[in-house]
Amino acid sequence: MSALFYNFDLQEFNRTHPYCYAVCASDAKKKKSGGDRSVVEGLDRRAVADRHGEGIPAESGAPAGACRSDDVELFSVHTFQLRSSEDLREAVRGADLKIVQLAPGAFTGQLTHAALRGVSFSAGDFYPDIRARGVMNPHLVTVGTMVESDGEVLQWDYNIAPGDVVVFPQAVEQEGRFTGRSRYATITLAAEELALHTAGEASLQDPAFWATINRFHRPRNLRMRTCEALGSKIEELRSGRLPRTAGGIDFLRRVLIESFLKGAIEEVHQRYDERYHRNAKLVRNVEDYVDALGADRPVHVSELCFVFQVSRRTLHRAFFEALGMGPIAYLQKRRLAAVHGILLSQELGSGGITQVALEYGFADLGRFAGYYRQLFGETPSQTRSRRLC
Repeated sequence: MSALFYNFDLQEFNRTHPYCYAVCASDAKKKKSGGDRSVVEGLDRRAVADRHGEGIPAESGAPAGACRSDDVELFSVHTFQLRSSEDLREAVRGADLKIVQLAPGAFTGQLTHAALRGVSFSAGDFYPDIRARGVMNPHLVTVGTMVESDGEVLQWDYNIAPGDVVVFPQAVEQEGRFTGRSRYATITLAAEELALHTAGEASLQDPAFWATINRFHRPRNLRMRTCEALGSKIEELRSGRLPRTAGGIDFLRRVLIESFLKGAIEEVHQRYDERYHRNAKLVRNVEDYVDALGADRPVHVSELCFVFQVSRRTLHRAFFEALGMGPIAYLQKRRLAAVHGILLSQELGSGGITQVALEYGFADLGRFAGYYRQLFGETPSQTRSRRLC
């Protein structure tokens, strides 16, 4: 496996980050390698890599475009030429995969690892077919996408199309098969870092979300847009077209992370919207059913489950998501509202308020009075008195 490295102009970086340059200049020795590129040797990457749980390939050599500020590596980029399927063992920084070549032919491709202030970005393209199995990262979450493929890609039981977003939880074994020429990109980072980048997205900030294997499949036009954007970023990283300031590096980090998270955010919203519409429809159907029965009897939850052929759990979830309360609480409020309307508008028979309450399923009159007062701010007798005034 051969490696290609580059470095930006350290003098230019020194203009805005003098301390960073001092650290780089003292830790690194710059020597020309031809053309406009140069090789930086001597940086102690092991300390930085160990902090982030990253392995260092034995053949990696020196980092490309690496620099630190206050002992924190701002970024580094390493690109390797792949000569055998074994070179793809660390397809994602920190991974230890077992790779089996499935189709005949010389194995070729490129692998790029970039570290941007605690976030690892990996991108690779390879040919021919392989089977890959193993843990992506024992401590961190990996989020990946296929950027390009001219064959079938399977990840676990999912058929993966270019632009799909796949979540690989920490320490969970992945298994995949790639046919034809394949190109992928991933980010690897802590769940806490993901939470920072998903502010306002409650479900994505839940650690349990990133502890679950998931595949997000968006509309084709959005997937193609993601592939184009990631393809451009990969080429920028490989060619050395990188920001020169800490602010620029931070923005690049956010752009890369957003490229992956956007797919998950959009589909989570879509899944929620679809579920919400289904739940809202079930609630409307229940209301229509109860209305059609007339005001002569209460309705039990078991009856609704039978009529609509849904489980109690499904019925409860539908009401909670559509109305913020369960079906029992909602139907009770409907019955209370019906009693309230009668007390305000109709003459009562000999049974008075008690009989009305019984007709609407309130056998415990003490509890009925408490429910009624809690909802309407007055007792049934006070409501009746207002009607008679």
